[in-house]
Amino acid sequence: MKKFFLLFILVAICACFANSSFALFLKVKETEPSVGSSTSKVEPKKPEYYIQKFYLKFSRAKEISDMIKDLLAEGEGVSVSEKLNTIAVRASTKTIDNITKVISQIDIPPLQVQVEAKIIEFKKGNGDSSNPETLGLNWTYTNPSDSNDYARQIVTNTVTQGVTGASSFGFFAQIFSGNISAYLKTLSNKIGYNLIASPWVSALNHEESEILIGSKIGYTTLLTTTTGTLQEVNFLEVGTKLKFTPHISDDGFIIMEIYPAISEGTVVNGLPQENTTQTSSKVLVKDSQSIVIGGLTKNYTTQVEYGVPFLSQIPFVGTLFRQTQLQSEKREIMVIITPHIVTPAFLEEMAQRGKNLENRIFEKENNSELIH
Repeated sequence: MKKFFLLFILVAICACFANSSFALFLKVKETEPSVGSSTSKVEPKKPEYYIQKFYLKFSRAKEISDMIKDLLAEGEGVSVSEKLNTIAVRASTKTIDNITKVISQIDIPPLQVQVEAKIIEFKKGNGDSSNPETLGLNWTYTNPSDSNDYARQIVTNTVTQGVTGASSFGFFAQIFSGNISAYLKTLSNKIGYNLIASPWVSALNHEESEILIGSKIGYTTLLTTTTGTLQEVNFLEVGTKLKFTPHISDDGFIIMEIYPAISEGTVVNGLPQENTTQTSSKVLVKDSQSIVIGGLTKNYTTQVEYGVPFLSQIPFVGTLFRQTQLQSEKREIMVIITPHIVTPAFLEEMAQRGKNLENRIFEKENNSELIH
């Protein structure tokens, strides 16, 4: 009986082991691919691209497109229309959102500078000069070692000579910290004082502006093409020229790159000839401070005729009673520049000035009518 019981247990264990092996065999069979069957991989989902067009108001489309290229992922792109000043972006929604934020921070109204310029010419007498050291006025000298200096360092001063009789002897560029009207009043008392021009010019931040007080000398050139010869008319600008470029900093200072020049020109045998004396200055000033650039002198030669009244006008013999002399006169060109950062307060002040001027003109007209 005992042997029969042991045999029964052994048979039962074998049966259980056989069932487990069979079940495992079936599971393996189910997972094995059958001969001739095909398997497919799960491909990643392709990103969805959208097209967004941006209409720029203040910035150039080409410059903005160059800046946002680093934000684009592989497969994304940007196209530019310089004529319409627009850019079109083909990218994912995430990239477009990032580009939108960047453009909103960049495409903003640029800062502007309103520059009041005065170009003055005056005769130099014996030892006379426009240099502020000889006038006893209040000037702010630059101090490179003082970080709190109200008017900071003059970075560069260069002079290029060219005009016949011109000189840069005594050239200076300094910053005035007080009322510039006192200086102008002192200059107006000098012999031969002449205010050539007093323009107001607006300039965008980092953009060059130009003032020309002079004339344009015309000359012709011949252009030969396959169809024939064309005659073109060109012009040589001569006179007093002022170029400047403002750079506004975050602390309310303005870096002014200034290029004043005086020039003369003639046309000899159809070819233009120009002589120029120019200076280059880079000055850092506070808003509404004045910069005075002077020391550019020029010799003018004029022909003056002297004679005995009536007798010098007699034909043939009149030459015995008159003589001609050449007189040389030295004159100095000075440029005074006062930059103003355009702010709402400044615009309001200018509007009030215009209104006051209009009222004074109106009162003057009324008074003249009452007198008549």
